Amino acid sequence: MRKPLSYAASGLLLTLAAAAGNVHAAGNDISLGVIGQSTFDALIDELGTAATYNPISPAEPLGLTGFDIGVAVSMVSIDTAIWDNVVSDGAAPSTLPVPRVMVRKGLPLGIDIGVSRIDLPSSNVAVTGFELRKAILEGSTVSPAVSVLAHSSKLSGVSDVDLSSYGVDVGISKGFAMLTPYAGAGQVWIKGSDTRNVLADRSTSVTRSYAGVRFGFLPFMNMVVQADFAEVNSYSIRLNVGF
Repeated sequence: MRKPLSYAASGLLLTLAAAAGNVHAAGNDISLGVIGQSTFDALIDELGTAATYNPISPAEPLGLTGFDIGVAVSMVSIDTAIWDNVVSDGAAPSTLPVPRVMVRKGLPLGIDIGVSRIDLPSSNVAVTGFELRKAILEGSTVSPAVSVLAHSSKLSGVSDVDLSSYGVDVGISKGFAMLTPYAGAGQVWIKGSDTRNVLADRSTSVTRSYAGVRFGFLPFMNMVVQADFAEVNSYSIRLNVGF
């Protein structure tokens, strides 16, 4: 039983290492420079969607004594025609690795709270996110779990851009032995501004949906894979320890 877990953990850790290996190179540092309003608007739409809080987990609550911590990598498809104008080396990757550290705690009444941290490789981009989740149905052997998730995220590290997002998702999941497939959808509101006061603020709303599955390997460990569909699409893998 330990081999599959070992392979999964090793693969994820190698991906994280590769993603974060050039974190000090600053090739993808963002600064606005001389760009037009349309480029700024498109950047806020994509960066805001990529930075939005992502639970990467099923809908079921952790319970009063529940606690989990995980590391994840999301591979996000971006439009290089936009990003080449604002990254320091002028050559943005078409797929952006977004590593996250995530912590979540169960509370009474089917409520969970969580926090995540993103530090984008080779970049000055950092994002802190928060979630508040309430289970409408906690799930059982015969019924699914259904939850409502409220979340917010805030960008830091980019002196030219002030960006934040908040949103609401509805998720559903159902466990079958070691597998728990899940899906969800929601709305995200994004606001970005040019701190130099050169370009007009950008506010937008994005619909997102996602689907994934959690694989249980050991009593306290699991792996999650998820696909997200929104302004930019992404694919995530998460290794998690939970109690």
